[in-house]
Amino acid sequence: MSDNLRRYRAIRDALTQWYPGQPTGTVARHLTTLAALISGIVGSKSTQLPSVATTIPEGTKPESRVKRLTRWLDNAHILAEVSFVPYADLFVTQ
Repeated sequence: MSDNLRRYRAIRDALTQWYPGQPTGTVARHLTTLAALISGIVGSKSTQLPSVATTIPEGTKPESRVKRLTRWLDNAHILAEVSFVPYADLFVTQ
């Protein structure tokens, strides 16, 4: 198992564990994308989406991953106060 996959799974499992209740549907997809974004940033040591996309362990093409991350970041329903800050606080305390 590659380091990228191991890191991605650890981050995804931590996010799922910290979520109150069992995430389903759209929430589960959002957590998966957030885990991929965090894992990509850590793995690539960059915040540029093309660099991030190359370290996300998925079977899709990097261009598709860039589009997915771009759409997720541009989504009006994704609020930093709800989607990022609670997890960032937990990661910092860990």
